[in-house]
Amino acid sequence: MRLLIVEDEPEVLSYIVKGMKEAGHTVDTATDGRNGLFLATTEQYDLLIIDRMMPELDGLTVIKTLRGAGNNTPVLIL
Repeated sequence: MRLLIVEDEPEVLSYIVKGMKEAGHTVDTATDGRNGLFLATTEQYDLLIIDRMMPELDGLTVIKTLRGAGNNTPVLIL
């Protein structure tokens, strides 16, 4: 699976990325909502893992924007 993880806390991001890569997944990351939204709209992912509280754009705004654009990729909210 190809995953996008959007998380602004470096330790949390590192922990999740490590676990997902060990499980065999391909992982892209963003450290704020604006970059996460950009990646989610320009690349294709099987799952988005998005933090709720982030700089630039919060996670719920990212998800609402994606859904409004017709992107129905499954999302796990942190």
